[in-house]
This record gives sequence, C-alpha cells and structure tokens, in this order.
Amino acid sequence: MRLTIALLFFFRFAANAADADGTWDLGYTTPNGMNRQSRLELKVEGDTLTGSLSSDRGTAKIDTGKVSGDEIAFDLIRKSNNDEITVHFRGRIEGNTMKLTMQYGTRDPVAVTGKKGS
Repeated sequence: MRLTIALLFFFRFAANAADADGTWDLGYTTPNGMNRQSRLELKVEGDTLTGSLSSDRGTAKIDTGKVSGDEIAFDLIRKSNNDEITVHFRGRIEGNTMKLTMQYGTRDPVAVTGKKGS
C-alpha cells in the first residue's frame, strides 16, 4: 500500500514537472514599444539550470539557474560599454510555452513569452 502511494506521488510529480531542456524562442516589448527577440538554450541537470541567451545584442551565459516543477528562475550578466548588468528572469513553463518576467536594475519588470523550438 505504501509503495502504491509513493509511486502515485512520484508519477504525479513527474507528470507536472516542466521540460525546460532545449531551445526556446523568446519575445518581449520594451517599455518604449520596441519588439525584441532572443533565443534561450537551456540544459537541466536535477534542479540546476544552465545555458545561454542570444540576441542581436550578443550572447550571455546563465550565471545561476534553478528549475522546480513548472517554475523556472535564472540570472545572467549582460556586458556592454564597460558595464555589467545582472538580469533576473522568473516564471513558469506550461507545455511548450514559457511565461517570464525580466527585471534589471531599478526598472519595472517586463513580460517575456517563449515557445519551445523544434
């Protein structure tokens, strides 16, 4: 009986765990109305998330990243003009869709959406 309950719990958790691994195409609109696109490459090992984000502004590696169930969180450091900015991403994965907020400095969070690539 205990084994049955443990297995049901395990399979329920496994079914709810999001598949973050792979390539994601992200998009967002800046506060001044510019549309931006980027590509997010993710690798998951346990609850650790690694990878990189590439756009027309270059590529930045994930500095710290975690995944728990359908929740995802990662930070990366953007370098430009002899300056470094830490960008925070937090959100959820629902099937092949990712919904994030991106926040850096004292700026307001920006909604970011993503679709898993093929």
